Amino acid sequence: MMREYGRALEAAEEGRQSLETRVREVTEQIERNYEQLAELRVEQVTMQERKRIAADLHDDLGAKLLTIVHTSDNDRIATLAREALEEMRLSVRGLTGKPVRLLDALGDWRAEVVSRLGQTGIEAEWSAPIEDQELMLAARVYVQTTRILREAVNNIIKHSGASRCTVRVALDGDDFRLTIQDNGRGIPLELDGRLDRGHGMSSMKHRAKQMNGQCLVESGAGYGTVIRLTLPLERGPAAA
Repeated sequence: MMREYGRALEAAEEGRQSLETRVREVTEQIERNYEQLAELRVEQVTMQERKRIAADLHDDLGAKLLTIVHTSDNDRIATLAREALEEMRLSVRGLTGKPVRLLDALGDWRAEVVSRLGQTGIEAEWSAPIEDQELMLAARVYVQTTRILREAVNNIIKHSGASRCTVRVALDGDDFRLTIQDNGRGIPLELDGRLDRGHGMSSMKHRAKQMNGQCLVESGAGYGTVIRLTLPLERGPAAA
């Protein structure tokens, strides 16, 4: 009887230890689930707030800027309002976080570049032999790349004295490459080779760095200026 009693005690102790282990595992799993739900809730609330802000900007500020564009008798004011409206729309797209199809992005960029350069008499050549229908850009990549491209075009229009600009887009493995080259006078020599200090170059390089990419600038007398933007692409679900 004593031996049977001892075996029963051992079995009971093993059962207790097994139960404690199981309870601890379940508790840890519940805690992990709770943390994940809390993080998901924060993400959901953050996204809802971003969408609300985007909607407010679009409906309120966007409407006012559009009114100024169409009613102002001052060309300078109308132009500034139009530029502010474009930047506001870009910010709204970034806030919504919705990915953009690369081919759609290329269409947007081409239309804007060709139109803006053409208005100032600068011949624009666009080359983007990309046919991937499924490749997507994260919203932040689209927004930041658009701003880099706009800054480059602004520099060409305001500072380069160029008559021609070539924009080339290419995919190199998992990298997206954008090259903008003009035949202008180049960046002024008084910058003493410090290209990142001229005409918003530092801003463009900083934006590229935020996307884990790089923006290189080459310039020289009689050579014009070349801006080379290289960004890693996020393929698959991560691009969303």
